[in-house]
Amino acid sequence: MTTSTVAPFSLRVQHGITGGFAPPTPSAIHDFSFTPDTANNILLTSQIRELGTPSLLPAAAKSIAVSEETAAQLAELEAILRRLPASGPQGADVYGRDVGIMYARPGFEWVNAAPQGCGGYDDGSSGVTEDDKRAFQRAVDIADGLVKKGVAT
Repeated sequence: MTTSTVAPFSLRVQHGITGGFAPPTPSAIHDFSFTPDTANNILLTSQIRELGTPSLLPAAAKSIAVSEETAAQLAELEAILRRLPASGPQGADVYGRDVGIMYARPGFEWVNAAPQGCGGYDDGSSGVTEDDKRAFQRAVDIADGLVKKGVAT
């Protein structure tokens, strides 16, 4: 796979999507974007909440060079999302990981968390299997690995 095969996309990964009466308090939000204008770099902004603090720190801008490895990881991520059930019962964390993924590219969108967060876990009506949960965890691992590749801009 060449870097020219990476299509424009946007990806948000939010750690901390479950709440209850109060909205969720995310521990991290990572926003990725890639367009032809980004000079073979994926743009990444990350907001992290320090342990014991009430809010996220201001967004830190980073970039990730598009390489053969990165392109392969993005292709694997999308392939996983294409086969997984998206959002399940209204307001439920169907994968039980307290992580939300929102992915979009031309012709395909996938979301498993409501922007306002989730109020609980799946009651079993979503049809998500243990294999789906393992595949979702792999998607999270790919995204977290990409975050680690980010270099401050």
